[in-house]
Amino acid sequence: MELAAKVALVRPRMGELERNGWAHELGEPVETEGLPPALADLYRHFDGLSTRMGLIDVLPAEDVLAELDKKGAGDLHDPVPGLVQFGNVCYSFALCADTATGAVHLLDADALIEAVEQGAPLPTEPIAPNPVAFADAFLFGPRYRELIDLAGGYQTPEDEEEDEWRLLIEALGFA
Repeated sequence: MELAAKVALVRPRMGELERNGWAHELGEPVETEGLPPALADLYRHFDGLSTRMGLIDVLPAEDVLAELDKKGAGDLHDPVPGLVQFGNVCYSFALCADTATGAVHLLDADALIEAVEQGAPLPTEPIAPNPVAFADAFLFGPRYRELIDLAGGYQTPEDEEEDEWRLLIEALGFA
């Protein structure tokens, strides 16, 4: 099943996903000029995704455009040139896309800050060839648990048991 079909099945069920007053969000698709082509493809499916207080956050397209504008405008060393952040996982890992190739990288925010402070490069390896493939496999698919593990895992066993997003994509047969 393609990402568009998965999003279409998830969208009407978003209202079911609430915990302690925190509503999950899945933005409507947008056409956005100025984004690298691979990210623009992702935002044609949905404009931002927020689950469980920071467990998964895909930034809205306008925030990614702001990130692109800031990139290279500051005086800070950029340890990952060519990457732009488009989301977060488990509060402290940055989802980034290569602006030239579209490849998706997951960066430990602490390592990123340290590389900035030391003026050193931060070596990274892609986890997906592009944002659409990433969303299909990791956010709406069978590699969701792997993504959480790559970002340090659930903080408590209860967090895993109560991960409404995981439970939904499993109930829909995606994971």
